[in-house]
Amino acid sequence: MSQLIARRYQQLFRRYQQFPIAYTALGYLFFTMALCYYPIVGHWLTGFVMMTLPLAILGGFVACVYLMLKKQQMIATAGLIWVLFSFLVVKRLVGIQANDTDVSEAETLNVLSFNSETFSVGAGSKFNASALKADIACFQEYSPNPQIEGQYAAHVKKLTCFDKDREIGLALFSNYPIVNQYGRIWNRSNGPDINGFVCADIAYGADTIRVVNVHLWSMGVRTSQMVDALKAGEVGRFSAELVDTFRRLKEGFENRNAQLLEVESFTAGSRYPVIICGDFNETPIGYSYGKLSQNFSNAFEKAGKGLGFTLNRHPYCVRIDQQFASQDWHIKTCQTLSGISFSDHFPVMAQYVLKKSLNVPASILTQQKLVSQSTIKN
Repeated sequence: MSQLIARRYQQLFRRYQQFPIAYTALGYLFFTMALCYYPIVGHWLTGFVMMTLPLAILGGFVACVYLMLKKQQMIATAGLIWVLFSFLVVKRLVGIQANDTDVSEAETLNVLSFNSETFSVGAGSKFNASALKADIACFQEYSPNPQIEGQYAAHVKKLTCFDKDREIGLALFSNYPIVNQYGRIWNRSNGPDINGFVCADIAYGADTIRVVNVHLWSMGVRTSQMVDALKAGEVGRFSAELVDTFRRLKEGFENRNAQLLEVESFTAGSRYPVIICGDFNETPIGYSYGKLSQNFSNAFEKAGKGLGFTLNRHPYCVRIDQQFASQDWHIKTCQTLSGISFSDHFPVMAQYVLKKSLNVPASILTQQKLVSQSTIKN
């Protein structure tokens, strides 16, 4: 048996020597897919590897076609199967509204998440507080806003001084009673302290739920400067921006991994149904998304539609604002509110139904909601 295995390895090695580039491409695809699907390594290099998944898929597909032409059918077929498996990760990029559970009569919980950029950039007449109303609202880069706060009875805020005139941080507002709260703003030596999290235990009817509002490490990658330098043919400036981008990405991967561990200490093994939302500053093929996906469902992936890009600036075509829910929830809908455009992010609104309430008459849950809101007002 051992001799047979040894011969197989020798044959594989000889074929690798014949087609080193194709075999390396397939090996890299396998490695990248493994990290994206099960990101057990929190090193910053993991983040860079996961970012290259689209290129790894393309390279793997080309390698399969090449090996097929070279009569290497077995390894080419195995590679094509792995390319198909890659769509288990790629599907994170697209929302396919396919929830078939009938929850039309069930009581829903509306949750808003929004990086509001302190309501100061280009807001003016575009700002409409009523458009940002939900049962629970989570804001990142939040500055105190009476119009927003007047819509909610229960508040949790973690703010820090941004400049002499403004405070900035995170806020969680609820139309249900908040029974416990936690949170902090993370210190940042080379920039404003705007990242952090707030966690609230909320009395939701007869239940208690846990909602976490998070703003992971902001990188401030200057893609527009890089593009401008490239268009102008300024190789030196382009190279400098490229190096700066690498530094910012590396710093972001390192810090977000540590921050996510702290957030997970409030969600792992929680006895309450959990919703995590906020600005993750990472795409769906990033480490944070992959790590949370092991225990939570992404709202847009489960109940969104289309691509749902949430960034309202360069590079635009990314979704870095997310909502995740524990298995206690049925995710009814999730959408990016691209019509609200005064910030450099678009809000994300999702509707949830507690699975345990699917068999409870909606009238009872509605009465519980009215009692909860009456408790807050009193």
